Amino acid sequence: MRRILVAGGVLAACALAPASLAGQRPDSARAVRRDSVARAPVMLDAIVVTAARREQRLKDAVVTIELVTRRELEQSGSSDVAGALVGRTGVQLDGGVPSGSGLLLQGFGSQRVLVLLDGQPLAGRINGNFDVSRLPTAMIERVEVVKGPQSTLYGSDAIGGVVNLITRQPDGAFDAHAQALAGSEGRREVAAGAAGGAARLGYTLNFGYRTVDLAPGIPGDAGTNARRVDAAPRLRWKPNSAFAVDGSALLVVERQRYRTGQLFRFADNTLWSGRVGATWQRNGRRLVPLFSYSRFGHLSRSALGPVPVSDSGASDVQQLLQAEVTYTGPAPANGLLDAGLTLKREAISADRVSGGLRALRAAEPFAQATWGSGPVTVTTGARLSWSEQWGTSLAPRLNALWRPRERLALRAGVGRGYRAPDFKELYLDFVNAAAGYAVVGNPNLRPERSLNVTLGAEWAGDRVYARAGVFRNRFTDFIETGEPDVSGTYSYANIARGTTQGVEIEGAITFGTARAEVGYSRLDARDERTGGRLLGRAPHTARMLLSVGSSSGRRGSVGATYTGTTPVQRDAQGNVTRERAALLRVDLRVVQPLPLSLEAVAAVENLLDDRAGVDWPGFTGRRFTAGLAWRSVRR
Repeated sequence: MRRILVAGGVLAACALAPASLAGQRPDSARAVRRDSVARAPVMLDAIVVTAARREQRLKDAVVTIELVTRRELEQSGSSDVAGALVGRTGVQLDGGVPSGSGLLLQGFGSQRVLVLLDGQPLAGRINGNFDVSRLPTAMIERVEVVKGPQSTLYGSDAIGGVVNLITRQPDGAFDAHAQALAGSEGRREVAAGAAGGAARLGYTLNFGYRTVDLAPGIPGDAGTNARRVDAAPRLRWKPNSAFAVDGSALLVVERQRYRTGQLFRFADNTLWSGRVGATWQRNGRRLVPLFSYSRFGHLSRSALGPVPVSDSGASDVQQLLQAEVTYTGPAPANGLLDAGLTLKREAISADRVSGGLRALRAAEPFAQATWGSGPVTVTTGARLSWSEQWGTSLAPRLNALWRPRERLALRAGVGRGYRAPDFKELYLDFVNAAAGYAVVGNPNLRPERSLNVTLGAEWAGDRVYARAGVFRNRFTDFIETGEPDVSGTYSYANIARGTTQGVEIEGAITFGTARAEVGYSRLDARDERTGGRLLGRAPHTARMLLSVGSSSGRRGSVGATYTGTTPVQRDAQGNVTRERAALLRVDLRVVQPLPLSLEAVAAVENLLDDRAGVDWPGFTGRRFTAGLAWRSVRR
C-alpha cells in the first residue's frame, strides 16, 4: 500500500526504512537527520502510532493524521504544547482560568478531546478541560493529531479526536541539548536534556523551568503569573531484537496567580504520571502489556493580597490507574488484527464529593481488523466499554483508503464516539450562597454519543502537497445543566444535541530550503434544540507560514494565524447576544548559528499587537523573546 499524508506539512527528509503491514522496522529507522534540507512537503515514510495503536507508515494510515515533527515544534518557538498547536489547521484553543488552555477539534471542546502521553491518558482535568500549556515541548519528539471520534481504539473522551504526545525515545546514541530564553511579560525559561546509553540500554532525561506573568484569558494583569517546573525521565532495555522493556515518568509542578475583581486567585497543581511496559514481537506478531498511573492534585485558594494567607482552600486529587494488553497479528483473509483489553480505575478525592472519595472501575475489550487489496485498504473495528456506574457502550467504526494513483489518496470513514460522565457531573456539589443557587451532580447520567462521517482527498508531489476534507458530527445526550427546581438548585442531565460540520483545506510547497504553508477551516456548530450556534467556536480560521533555511544553518520564519469572530453569549432562543472579536496574530522567528554548537534565537509574537481578542484563551499582546540554544553533535 502506498499512502501519503500530514496536515500542515512537514519539513526534513526522513531516513526511516519502509515498514511492513505489521509495523516492524529496523532500529536504524528511528532517527531523522537533523541537517537534511527540506525538499519534500511531506514525510511519506514517517512512522506514526496513533491511527492503529501500532507502528505504521504515515502513507498507510486509513485516517487523516496531523503530524507535527520535532523540527516544527522548535520552529514554533513555543515551550508548551498549546502554543505549538494553536497555529495548526482546524485546531482552536478552548478554556480560560483556572482550567487553562485546552484544544478544540471539529467543534468539540477540550472536555471531549483526549490527550495522551505516549498513548496513555493523563489525569488533570479542571472543569472538564485539560490544560495542554502545562506540558513542555522540550521532551516531545512529535505530536500526532487524529480528528473525529477515536473511541474504538481509545474509549471515552475521544469524541472530538485524539492528541498523542510522543516523547523522545532512547536509542543509545548520545545527544544533549540546552536552551535559555528571556522575554517580555516576565518570560523566563530554561530547558535541558540528554539521551544516550549502550547497545541494550538507553535513556532520556529532560528538565525545564518556565515562568511568565500571564494566565490563560487574562492579558496584561500586573497580578498574574504562572510558574512551572517539569522533569521527564525515560529508560529502555532491549536485550534482543524481539523483546524490549520501556519505562517513563513525568512530573509537572505549577503555581498560578490571577485576579478577578479585588481578589487574587491561586491555583496550585501537581501532575505525576508513570508508565512501564514490555514489547515482544516475532514472525509478524506483537504483544504489548502496559501499566500506567497518573495523579493530579489541585488546590484553589483566594486572598485580598498577592500571597495566600493559608494553605486551606478547595482541593481535589484525581487518580487514573490503567492496565492494558494489546496484540497485533495475522487476521483471516490475509488481514491484520489489532486487539486488546483495557482495565482502569478512576478516583477523585474532594471535599465537594459526598463521602469525600469516589471511584469508578471499567473494562474495555476492543478489536480492529485491516485488509488490503491492490490500491484499497479497509479497516473495521469496535470497542465494548463497561462501567460499574453507567453500564455499557459500543463504539464501532469503518474506514477505507483508496489510492487510484501513486500520489493521490482518498479516505472515507464513519464511526461512533462516546464520552462517559465525569466526576463533576456525577458527584460534585457546588453552592454559590451569594448568588442564591447550587449545582449538584447526577449519578444517573448516561454517556454522551456522537456519529461522525469524514471524507478527504490528498495529493503529495515532490514539492507540492494539498489536502481537503469534509466532516459531519451529530451528537446526542450531551450533558448540560437543566432547569432549576423550586429551591434554585440545578443538576446535570443528558439534554443537549446538535451537529458540527465543516471543511478543512491546506497545502504546502517547497523550493530548496524555502517552504510555504497555508490552511483554512470552516466550522458550523449548532444546537439542535434552538438552531443557534454553539458558543466558543470560531466559524473561520486560517493560517500561513513561510520558512527559509536548513536546520543546520541560519533560518527564519514568519507565520500568521487568523481566528474569526466567535459567539460567546446567546439568549434562550439561541440568538447570539455577544461575540468575541476576530484576532490576527503574526509571529516572527530567526535563528543564527554560533560557534561551539550554539544558536542565537530571537522572536516576536503578535507582531501587530492585535488586542481585539482580549478574552481569548492564551491571548497575549506583542511579546519579544531572545535566548541561546545548544545541541551536542549526535554520535
